[in-house]
Amino acid sequence: MLLEALWTTLLAINVVPFGLYILYMKRIARNRPWNIKIDPAYRPTVSVLIPTYEEELTIRRKLDNVAQTDYPRENLEIIVVDSASTDKTVQLAREWSKEHSEIRLRMICQDKRNGMVNALNEGVRQATGDVIVKTDADCFWLSDSLRNAVKYIADPQVGCVAGVHIIKSTKDTSSVMIERTYRTFYKPLRVGESKLHSTVLYEGELMVVKRDLIDAMGFDEEIGADDVPTALRTAERGYRAITAEDAYFIEQTPHTWSEKFRQKVRRGRHVFQALWKYRYMNFQKNTALHRLILPFETYIYVANPFVTAAFVIASIFMALQHPWLLLLLLPLVLISELREMLITHLIDSAIMVYAISREFLRRESVMWQKIGEAREVAPTIQASLAPVNAGT
Repeated sequence: MLLEALWTTLLAINVVPFGLYILYMKRIARNRPWNIKIDPAYRPTVSVLIPTYEEELTIRRKLDNVAQTDYPRENLEIIVVDSASTDKTVQLAREWSKEHSEIRLRMICQDKRNGMVNALNEGVRQATGDVIVKTDADCFWLSDSLRNAVKYIADPQVGCVAGVHIIKSTKDTSSVMIERTYRTFYKPLRVGESKLHSTVLYEGELMVVKRDLIDAMGFDEEIGADDVPTALRTAERGYRAITAEDAYFIEQTPHTWSEKFRQKVRRGRHVFQALWKYRYMNFQKNTALHRLILPFETYIYVANPFVTAAFVIASIFMALQHPWLLLLLLPLVLISELREMLITHLIDSAIMVYAISREFLRRESVMWQKIGEAREVAPTIQASLAPVNAGT
């Protein structure tokens, strides 16, 4: 009876709060209005920051991509902050600038590599725009991505805005399928949280921040990522950190499990670092972020992976004692959507358990190895790509 009670308890703890939260946020994302001032005509001056290190394979395509946005060029500047690259990144960026004199591009060359977040703070200090836009050299925007993100930050309540993924890969493998399922599954959560107040899990591939806000707080250099800490610190200062449902970016995801695992572990460690460092924000204020969103996201990314691992172990012993329970798996095996969700949940939980365990054993450096497969072949950028197809 002890095993049965343990198994039932773990099942309830794993499924019930997680499931109810997801259903609630999906409903919010679908039915609730934004309740903020969205101004499609808002066109502040923007400084696009691109931190680089050994990006000769992508830098020209990235600069072409930013230049091809439909944002007014007179209100746009690009700042490339290079962290002591030894390849042709700087040379290629300078050549591009000479060929595109109509675009303001500034090169900042650091004499040593101090990490991406350090490079971003250097770029902020030399930026002239009223809005700071951070992006990565290996991701690509649609033509309306910047304009769609900026229109949300017109509201005085909104401090920063992030975009949402379109997953592409050079090969359609199982690891790509898992990542695509994860992103499709979690997008309504981010939008629902944003409509309530703010979201926690952020995307640095397209991140728009008010200039006065980032001047006041900077990017957190103690953590190797810029996204989650920026969202948390924005909310801490009384602003909203939201995900824009119509501002898309294309990310080239790794197609082998080894590279995907390395990327996910690194991201998992950064998420844990941010949630742990800013854990004092849980229940700190009387907002939906502090009462509901942050506690649940902390549970989902920190506690639930270990609950899932314990449930899997208990399920193995239960199946040995009660083989008929295997019949419960039939719907999960036969229904493709449920099967993909289950596999994605189990894999992501295992990765977070490993990432958190690694973090306790040894804190990750703010500098990391690049994912080569994300730079093999840049995805084709189609300005006409409709948002309705963004989940593919």
